Amino acid sequence: MSLPIIYTPITKLQASIEGPQGGPCGHFHMDFFRCASRVGMARARYDCKKELADFHECFYKDKQLERVRLMDKERKRQGRPHLTPLGKDIPDVGY
Repeated sequence: MSLPIIYTPITKLQASIEGPQGGPCGHFHMDFFRCASRVGMARARYDCKKELADFHECFYKDKQLERVRLMDKERKRQGRPHLTPLGKDIPDVGY
């Protein structure tokens, strides 16, 4: 991921071309770009660590997958079966 030297309207266009701006994590990606444009390329990794961590978590879902793994482990420890999925609200319509 390249960092912008100066934040301009073209920065947003550049980010949408090379990054996941259209996806569900686009706002986190743009937050990092805004922060990086304020502090510069050299300090962005340190000063924008929170924005980069938010984008990384949204994109890779590390913490979410770890929570699911821990819940499955606890369910197995307690000997509880998985819950059956709920029925569809509207029959004959695939989601």
